[in-house]
Order: sequence, then C-alpha cells, then structure tokens
Amino acid sequence: MKAKTQSMGTMSWRDMPPGGKVVIGAVVVWSLAWKGASLWRAARNGSKPWFVTLLLSNTLGALDAIYLFAVDRPHRSEHRVEEAILAATGEPEQLAHSDET
Repeated sequence: MKAKTQSMGTMSWRDMPPGGKVVIGAVVVWSLAWKGASLWRAARNGSKPWFVTLLLSNTLGALDAIYLFAVDRPHRSEHRVEEAILAATGEPEQLAHSDET
C-alpha cells in the first residue's frame, strides 16, 4: 500500500478556507492604510529617515501608528499654535535669516 506524502506547512491560496482569505485580506488592507498615511505624512514633513524606515518595515501598522501619533504629533501641534498666534495678531509670517541668533 502506497502512502500519500503531503508536505506540512505549505498551503496554496486555493486550499485556504474562505475565513482565512478574509483575515489575510483584512490584514493587508489594515497595513496598507497605516503605511499610506504614515508615508504621506513623513514625505510631507520632509523626514527622509522616517520615510525610509516606514517604507522598509512591515509591522502591521504598529510602527506607522507610533510615527503618526507619537513622533509627528508634537510637530503638528507646534505648527497649529504658531498659525493661531499669527492669525490673532494679524502679523505676517516672519521669514528669518539663517544667520540670525
């Protein structure tokens, strides 16, 4: 009697149950949404080291969320405070020279 040999651990997409496909699809959408938002924000802020780190990492959105909510948040709040002060005083934005102290 000849026994079938089946390799354990490998499963094709066709052999996967429908629930597994839904879970994988949800994880991909979740990860892409976080990655897109964090890469867009890092590029907009001109933060090349963060952009490269976020582009090359795959942490299912964890590092992307850390960047969006912890690293970038102080930068955004400082910018909002400055805009509010300029709007309240009616003064134009001061474009300082790089050699000023």
